[in-house]
Amino acid sequence: MHRHLIAFLLILMTTLQVSASPLLLSDDGNGINLNNSVQYIEDAQHQVSIADIMEGNPQWIENGSKTFNKSYNESSWWLRIEIDNPTEKKQSRLLEISYAVLDYVDVYLVSDGSVFQQYELGDKYPYHKRPFDHRNFIIPMQWEAQQHITVYLRVESSSAVQVPVTLWDQEAFFGFDTTRTILQGIFFGTMIVIAAYNLLIFFVLGERTYLLYVGYVLCMPLFLASLGGYSFRYLWPTFTQWNDQSIIVFLSGVVVFGASFTRSFLNVRDYSRWIDKTLVVFWYGGIALAISAFFVPYHYNITVLILWAAGACVMALASGCVCWYRGQVTAKYYTIAWTAMLSGGIILALNKAGILPTNLFTEYGTHIGSSLEVVLLSFALAERINAERRLRYEAQEQALIATQRANEELEGRVQERTQELESLTQQLRDLSNTDQLTGLHNRRHLDTVMTEEWERGKRYQRPLAIILMDIDHFKSVNDTHGHPVGDDCLQEVANRVKHGVRWPTDFAARYGGEEFCIILPETETEGAITVAERIRLLIEESPVETRNGPLAITISAGVHSVIPNEKSSLENLLERADNALYAAKKEGRNRVCRQQAA
Repeated sequence: MHRHLIAFLLILMTTLQVSASPLLLSDDGNGINLNNSVQYIEDAQHQVSIADIMEGNPQWIENGSKTFNKSYNESSWWLRIEIDNPTEKKQSRLLEISYAVLDYVDVYLVSDGSVFQQYELGDKYPYHKRPFDHRNFIIPMQWEAQQHITVYLRVESSSAVQVPVTLWDQEAFFGFDTTRTILQGIFFGTMIVIAAYNLLIFFVLGERTYLLYVGYVLCMPLFLASLGGYSFRYLWPTFTQWNDQSIIVFLSGVVVFGASFTRSFLNVRDYSRWIDKTLVVFWYGGIALAISAFFVPYHYNITVLILWAAGACVMALASGCVCWYRGQVTAKYYTIAWTAMLSGGIILALNKAGILPTNLFTEYGTHIGSSLEVVLLSFALAERINAERRLRYEAQEQALIATQRANEELEGRVQERTQELESLTQQLRDLSNTDQLTGLHNRRHLDTVMTEEWERGKRYQRPLAIILMDIDHFKSVNDTHGHPVGDDCLQEVANRVKHGVRWPTDFAARYGGEEFCIILPETETEGAITVAERIRLLIEESPVETRNGPLAITISAGVHSVIPNEKSSLENLLERADNALYAAKKEGRNRVCRQQAA
């Protein structure tokens, strides 16, 4: 008995479904929602044609008040909408299917049992083939007086199968669409301005966080533009395959840049290593999904990506909460911003999964959430700049105090070091100007001083004397006793030369080998001979102590003095002193000779 009653009720419901009343046109065309007028059947095998539909008697199912939504599936779906014009005049309307990423939408307009108009729509066809220039699918329709038209839609898509259908008066449609476009323009404009602003900050500061944020801000509107049909209309109207792939790529970019930005902005690694590692996993997954968009069918890819993006949003929110709890200053702004974004993302995911109905709020939930998010994150980045500026000022103030203290300490140290450096400089100068064996000045320093004294004598017309002296038979000392003993002799002779020079201005140097040179400023020939004789006697009067015992040595010296002038030269002075030395050697050595003036 119960079985018969249930069967009767099912037959009755089927009869009611099939005999649903058609929509009646009226003069009010301000966007009539056709959800209640939609009837549908499923074609899982993709074998039903329009002829089969018109000739057969399929069991149509009433859609109800919600938007037709079968989420992600591989079936074809036939929809039927019956519309009557009960008036005595012609009526024109626009039928809008406001879901831009359907792959195939075949439209058949039937009247009096025959198809009088047919359209092939969908984002798998180039944009220019559409009968109406719009990002959504728009079907222009016209009724004669008292005409009944049945609209058949065959829908097949790798994306979510949603068919929000609205019947518009043309004027009302353009008014509503203008408002909708302005709102979208505000959204995209806001995103571009924020991206450009943060890109400029990146160029100024060079901080990687701002560049990651720019990538995130750009990927989000590009994803929504691809999903809403704006990209297909304005950016790539002929690239039908890329139109699907772009949704995957840009949503993956949101995940990749969002994870990177979160890690960099919150310094997640310093607060939770496991969350940081999880974000890295989401980053790699986003890269893999973006690459797979070019190889894996859209249906499978988008299903995984929606779950992956939702997980990344939850993990990003968890990062903000943990960092906020552990004292990260800017994490509170980030957490609030990401909550807005996550809410919009969840609304979109639930809508595409068929859980939430399609309406203005669910369609634009992601736009609203992402707009709030980027604005709040911009505040967070600005707060970060302010915080860094405050820290910089505090650091500068502390550095200034420390610098003042350091300057005070440094002044004392500088004086000490200056004295030490002056002493070291003088020591280095002495070392560079000193003969290492004898301790007298070397030949290089001798040449410099000799030139200076010559110029000074020439300027002031004062006498300048030169003594050249040579150790007698020094070669036989080296040959007989060896060079070490010769070095001992040179060192001792140099010491006695130093003792024989009395005036501070007198300058003694090793001239080369066993020869020595003494410069005597302000000294005439007689004075120079006195100095030379004093040194000769100091060397002759006592033997030189060497490593092989005492050794008696003598020296010969040549003296010449001149008042420098334009006709004489320093070379001439040295030559005459050398000639005098040669004369002393020739006269028997151990003596001092002078060079007579020319």
